[in-house]
Parts: sequence; structure tokens; C-alpha cells
Amino acid sequence: MLKKAILFLFYIALVSCKTENQKAPTNQDSAIYQSIIDSIYKEYPSSIGIIAHIESPKNGISWSGSAGYSNIEKTEILNANQPALIASNVKTYVSASILRLQEDGKLTIEDPIANHLTSKTNALFKNAGYDFNQIKIKHLLSHTSGIADYVNDDYFKKIDDNQTHRWTRDEQLQLATKVGQPLGAPQELFQYADVNYLLATEIIEQTTQKPFYTAMNELLKYKTLGFKNTWFPTLEDQPKNIPKLVHQYWNEIAFGPHKLDIAWDSHQHDISWDLYGGGGIATTMKELAQFSYQLANGNIIKNSDVLELLTTDVATKDGQPKTYRLGISDTKIKELRGFAHGGFWGTIVFYIPKLDASISVCVLERNNKMKPISAVLNALTETLANQKFQEQKVITENYTLYKAKNTTATLVLFPGGGADAQQTKEEFDIVTLANASNISVLMMNFNRHLWIDQNDSQQLAQTLNNIFSENELNTQNVVIGGMSIGGNVALSLSNYLVENKLPCKPKGVFVVDSPIDLYALYESSIKDIENPDFSEERLAEPKFIVSYFNDEFGGEDAVLSNIQDVSPFTLKTQHLANIESLKDIKLNLYTEPDKQWWKTVRNTDFESTNAYSIQQMYQVLKAKDWNQVNLIETQNKGYRANGERHPHSWSIVDKTALINWMLQ
Repeated sequence: MLKKAILFLFYIALVSCKTENQKAPTNQDSAIYQSIIDSIYKEYPSSIGIIAHIESPKNGISWSGSAGYSNIEKTEILNANQPALIASNVKTYVSASILRLQEDGKLTIEDPIANHLTSKTNALFKNAGYDFNQIKIKHLLSHTSGIADYVNDDYFKKIDDNQTHRWTRDEQLQLATKVGQPLGAPQELFQYADVNYLLATEIIEQTTQKPFYTAMNELLKYKTLGFKNTWFPTLEDQPKNIPKLVHQYWNEIAFGPHKLDIAWDSHQHDISWDLYGGGGIATTMKELAQFSYQLANGNIIKNSDVLELLTTDVATKDGQPKTYRLGISDTKIKELRGFAHGGFWGTIVFYIPKLDASISVCVLERNNKMKPISAVLNALTETLANQKFQEQKVITENYTLYKAKNTTATLVLFPGGGADAQQTKEEFDIVTLANASNISVLMMNFNRHLWIDQNDSQQLAQTLNNIFSENELNTQNVVIGGMSIGGNVALSLSNYLVENKLPCKPKGVFVVDSPIDLYALYESSIKDIENPDFSEERLAEPKFIVSYFNDEFGGEDAVLSNIQDVSPFTLKTQHLANIESLKDIKLNLYTEPDKQWWKTVRNTDFESTNAYSIQQMYQVLKAKDWNQVNLIETQNKGYRANGERHPHSWSIVDKTALINWMLQ
């Protein structure tokens, strides 16, 4: 994708604007943060250099760190205080400046843009088929204006052909009117476009009668807030006594339809190609993080009603979901909600309300930039969350426990197949979100059990009781769940705990695409074996299941009668005795009934899938007045941690919804 492909989010918390005295993080904390940057740089040396900053004054943190070099020749060690071009991150600054003008009563985002642009610009776009009386300022800020953008493959070729050309805003606006017809009417669709923000900076100029960069400096209170190292290169002088700009690179072979062999160094460019509101600012990662923090905490836009407009979702008529708001995008990091924005060259800033922290990152090579950026963001966010919300991490042979401070609930997870606690966390990393919600997470290593009998349940219950007692875990709100066969364990164990009124009995239970009908699994395995088109590799699992079940349950003629002693559910006889104590317990059944995937990838009929059995059990339970059972079916949510598409995955569970369900 072009420079506009990476949009990130920046959450605006409407909190007190009281200024806190900053404290430096402890030497131990600084060493931890630095080790994260060092290890990620070691993993991604092609990033050339990485800078990161954490700004969280109320938590006593204002830390910058770097690793690597400031140039591709690796002759200059990277300094964490070196400024960088932040490109599209400037859009948050522009949007905040517009809202400051609204706060001052100079305009509103509901105003038609025709009222605030020059007659020249109005005429230019009118001749191109646009009606600026219908486009509002909010449409520019949310990229729902319908104006076609000049930033495309042809534009990149122009830059590549003449990297020192001095562009003007008027020249770029002219290009926008020549790329084609309007994309649509205002609010008809979302299309990220720099042209929207070039028009927004013209609005700032016309409203303030000052150059937009001068007006933004004043509106955003640079002097008051101490932003001494933030400026628009070529339009403003570089601040004194600041280290030189880092080199920022883009190296890519055969890019786009023009097959460009890109070898860009920002120092070799006249940066006017990305200067007038779509991009433009140079700053340090420290000041970028501080800007996002001060904005979020109401120190730039004081009026809370106006500040809240940053999170406005300007809905489009096409009904497509989108995350972009007004100069920010709405997403999550480690399942914690935040609001942020990214930039073309490899920058991002992320404000996370739950942590009351801003994290900014810069990598110096934009090609494949998201891997190191994501790694840094995830690692720093998890570390901050652990420091704030996690009391301790306990690793034993039987389990891994992530105990929350002030814990009010406990989530117990059983793995699927032969997985262990570590693999569960890799596939279903709910720890940060849970701990931030005062929920401890207990990930068990108990695996490779298609079912458990009464003796197994008794022993496992005793193990669980000992874990809760030794670690002083909350037993008032326990939820037990499992993936695949781990879901069968969760059901049978929970039934035993409730039936016997044991201390850690659950208030909620959930299964994730589990083979809850063991007899149906047996029958489908026999059907597979009889299929002459299946390879020996494909038949390995069904042959094992049939042989194993015959051995365990007394032979083919006795399987049905005996398997009901342990199977959570048997459709053929509508047998529910093994889970009947859960009737008044909250029960979530997660599955992704992707018939096409199972048929195409596994050559499996839907009636032979876990999803089908779960659907059937749900219908039987509802018919028997199980009023607390929920069937949660998803679409295209099933992916393994490595990106592999698979509907039989932990990822079909919405972590936020699960936490909310626990806390109901």
C-alpha cells in the first residue's frame, strides 16, 4: 500500500488537566525498557535504527531509548534525542488545531469548507466537479469528503524522478483535481487522502490570517507546554542546539505498477512533497509522545466537549466499518483500547488511557516497518501494564499464573491438543487486558485429554484448589474455559466443582470449538476411514481415534453406551448428564462454522465438524430451558498466531467481550 495504508489510533481520555510533577523511571525500569529496544533491534537489524519514548507523568515515567544507527552506513550511533520526520502523524496536530479554533469560536466542524477557503481554491475544485458547500470540515478531518487524492503511484514516480523538486500546496491541490472524478458525495465512503488535510491547513490560514505552521504553534501551545523541538522543516528554522535529523529510508524493489526501484534517503529529498498538512512536522519521539499525552489529558483543548469531538465517528453511507475518527484512528494494543496515528517514514504514537501513557516509536527503514514497530509497541505496552496491574507471575510444572493486583476474579484456561501454558498465551494473549481489569489468569498445562472421568475431575479439582489456596486467588468470580479438547476438560471439571460445591466452582464456563460430542467424533472418523479418496496422511487422525475409542470403550458395539459416561454431550441419545450441574451457570459456546474452509482445506463435511455438534448441543440445551447458554458464532476470525487461517483457533473469542461477560 501507499503511505496511507497504516492508520492507527489515538484514544482521547477526558481526564483532569492538572499538571503532575515528572519523575524519572528507576534505573531498573530504564534498563528493562532499553533491553526491549535492544532485543527488537537485534531481531530486526534491517530497521537501521529504532527510537522509542514512553510518557506517563502520573506513573513517574518519561523515558527515551534508542538502538542502532542514524544512517544506513552505520557510521553514526543513533541518539534517542534526534528528531525525525513524523509525516502523517501531523494530521492529529492539524485536527487538534481546527478544534482549537472551534473552542475559540472561530468556526465549527459542521461548517461548509467553502466558507473558509480562498476563492481560488473554491473555483479550482468547482471546475473539477466538487461542491464545497456540501463538504463540511468534519468530512476533511475524517477522510469522508469524497475528494480524490493526488498521492498515488504516479505521484511517487514524480518524486522518484526529481527528489529535490520544491512542491507547493497549490501545485498539489492542482494535481488532486486532475486525478479523476470525485470519489463520491460527502459521507458516502471513507478514503484516506492527504488532500483533505492540505485543505484543512488552508482553512487554518484563512481563519487566523497567519501561516498555518505559525498558527498551529500558537493554537497547540508549544511555548506553554515546552515543545521546543517541533517544527516544519523548510517552512521554519530548525531549533538551536538540537541533534541533526535522522536519516529515514525507503528501500524497495519493483514498487507499484511503475516497478520503481526505490532507494530513498530523507536527507536527499526536498520534503515539500509531504509538508503542507498531510505530513510536515519534524520532532523528537519525546515531544511526539508528550504532545499526544497533553492532548489526551485536556491540556491543549480545555473544553471537554470540543476535545471529545476528536473521537467522532463520521459514519458513511456505504455502511463499511472504519476506525478513523478526526485525525486519529481507533484500535487496540495488547487488547487495551488506545488512540493513535502513524506516519509514512516509520513513526507512530499511541495513547493508552488504561495506562495513562503515550508511547511513540520511530524506525528508520519504512520497508517492513510494521514488524519492528508492532514488536516495540506490544512489548512496551505489556511491560507497562505488568508494572501497573500485575502482582506476580508464577511458573510451575503444572501451570503459569499471572496474578493481578487487587484481583477480583480468576480466569482459568485449559489448552487444546498438546499445547501448554506458554502456547496458550501465544495464541490467546488475554493477560494484559485481564490484569488491567483486576482479573488473574491461570493457564494450565493439563493437556492431551479428550475427556476426563470422575477420578480425573477429583484430582484436577484438588490441584486447582491447591493453586487457588497457595496463591490466594479470588474464588468469588471464577470462569473456566478451554480450547478444543481443553473445552471438554473445562466442562467436565466445572460440572464436578459445581456439583460438589467446591470453593473454586465457576460462575461461568466457555468452550472454544470443542469436540463436545465424542460419539459424533467417533462416527465421523469411521466415515473418513471409509473414504477411498483420503490419503494415508489424512487418515492418520481418524484411524487413531477409532482404534483408541474401541480400546477405551469396550469395542465397536459398546462405544455408544460407554462413551456417554465421559462425553460432555451425546446427540444420538441427547445425553447431558455430564454437564447437568451447569444449567444455572453462564455458558458460552464459541465456534466458527466455516463450511467452505472445512470442505476445501480438510475435505470435511460440515456435519462432521465441532461447529455442527456445538450447534446441536445449543439447540438441545435451549429446548431444555438452559437460559444462560450463549452460542457465539463468528466469521473469518479464526487465525493462528502465525497468521495461518484456521477456524479452529483461540482467536474466534473476542477478548474484550469475554472480560465484560466475566465481570457482569
